[in-house]
Amino acid sequence: VVGMRSPRSFLILSSMAATAFLVHMSGPEFYNTLRRPSLARFGILSGLGFGAVASISAYIMSVGFLTFGGACRGMILNNYSTLDGGATLCRLLMGVSLLGSYAFLGQAMKKAYYHIFHRGQEVSDKMHIRTTRGFVGVLTGLALLVEDAGFVVSVTGAVLGSALIYITPSYLFLRSTKRRTDNGSLEWTNMLKLERWLNRVLIVLGVFLGLSGAYMSVELFF
Repeated sequence: VVGMRSPRSFLILSSMAATAFLVHMSGPEFYNTLRRPSLARFGILSGLGFGAVASISAYIMSVGFLTFGGACRGMILNNYSTLDGGATLCRLLMGVSLLGSYAFLGQAMKKAYYHIFHRGQEVSDKMHIRTTRGFVGVLTGLALLVEDAGFVVSVTGAVLGSALIYITPSYLFLRSTKRRTDNGSLEWTNMLKLERWLNRVLIVLGVFLGLSGAYMSVELFF
């Protein structure tokens, strides 16, 4: 409620909320491992996954705010006493969840790294192990240095969330449709022109949300 009345708080909230949907880099992996993969089945999977995440996130956010109000900390579990058994169990489960997410994010990061810096080269087991250790070490080191999880969540959501949700898909759509219309495989229609215009709007919106969300997050926490 406070976020809806304050533009700064709303931008920070939207940046934090975006982190719940940062799975675009794992989309191809999910599609390839889907039983009887098809666009229709992948659409159902995406809808169920994003819908469930949105519902769970909204519920947890509402419970935390209704319990502590404006005193909510970046990591809501830090508001609870260390003697609270339920909160301690949740901290343990949070740790398990974070460790489990390393595999998804690490795999996507390594694929992108190999594609950019080692394109066309054979990736040896030694290079694979060294790259894995490097990524995990850097991420773990940053996690140990940063004390306020709220800052990490808000900046990550603002920058990466805006890039992955608004900017990158729209840019790929514009490039793809331009290439296909140039070679004659796609016909220019009024609907296509409208879609391309809307994607340009999404890019501008993503840039605005990313820059403003990151700026507000830095200003709030520092």
